[in-house]
Amino acid sequence: MSTTSPSLIEDPTCGVELEPFSRYLAPRWWPAWLAAGIIRLIGALPLRAVRPLAYVLGRLGYLLAGRDRRTTRINLGLAFPTLPDRAVRERVIEHFESLIYSLWETGLVWYGSRKRLERHCRLEGAEHLDAAVAAGRGVLLLGAHFTTNEIAAAILPLTGHQCDVMYKRSRNALVQQLALHGRTGKGGRMIPSDKFVEMLKTLKRGGIVLYAPDQRFDGDGYVVVPLFGVPALSNPGTTFVVRATRCAVLPFFPERLADGSGYVMRIGAPLENFPSGDGARDVARYHGLIEDAVAHAPAQYLWSYKRFRPAKGEPDPYRKGAPRGIS
Repeated sequence: MSTTSPSLIEDPTCGVELEPFSRYLAPRWWPAWLAAGIIRLIGALPLRAVRPLAYVLGRLGYLLAGRDRRTTRINLGLAFPTLPDRAVRERVIEHFESLIYSLWETGLVWYGSRKRLERHCRLEGAEHLDAAVAAGRGVLLLGAHFTTNEIAAAILPLTGHQCDVMYKRSRNALVQQLALHGRTGKGGRMIPSDKFVEMLKTLKRGGIVLYAPDQRFDGDGYVVVPLFGVPALSNPGTTFVVRATRCAVLPFFPERLADGSGYVMRIGAPLENFPSGDGARDVARYHGLIEDAVAHAPAQYLWSYKRFRPAKGEPDPYRKGAPRGIS
């Protein structure tokens, strides 16, 4: 296997300027600086100390973050309708614990050493990636939005290959800069989602890109495909990407081990007969992969996001069934 040194990667941010932090000293940026300081402090803790911290802060967050608690409860109730109310509540709390873990993971990725990062992670299925690369094809690592995404993306250099990562820009300019400064130099490029063409170029020239298109999508060409049995506005873009680039598609899902001992990141075998010629069918197959991954770690999916918000005028589960967009 071969890898490209981060110092040799041209334009690691795909044209997004890495700004000096001296531009962000005004009081309006202080809340973001405070959050970054907390993340750095938490990230400096040993992993064994995070479990009791997540237990305490996860429950505190559950009590204080009413909006996110409600969203998480609704999502889990929709996805697991046979789960008793008490079990749903326990899983909501576990999700808040998982969010605390994600702060530690972010601190580790942004501020920690490569050696420390690798000590806690195990990568499975790298042989599938090696074989696809050896065949001279671009590779789309198809992931999803788990609370473990930050550490999952950062561990990809363990494959021995340069892996670029698609991401959505933060609305907060300082958070955006903190993330870019923390993520660049980890072995690949950061490609903002509004520069979609960069992903196509990378795949056409035989590169590797991590892509997670599982969030709500109501743009042109959206499809409604069940996720956990719930109708979900979804992005059929993966079908377009594969048709345009003839890349291999390999599932990539992370898991934080239940005993708190570390992480396992799994690269699956290439998807056969993909795309199928039917965008909705391809999305359904992708959703099935997500559901299988969630079965390993039910509380680690991003349940605090309003994934099942419908199109305008349709019953909205986050508004007690009232039509969305209608007062």
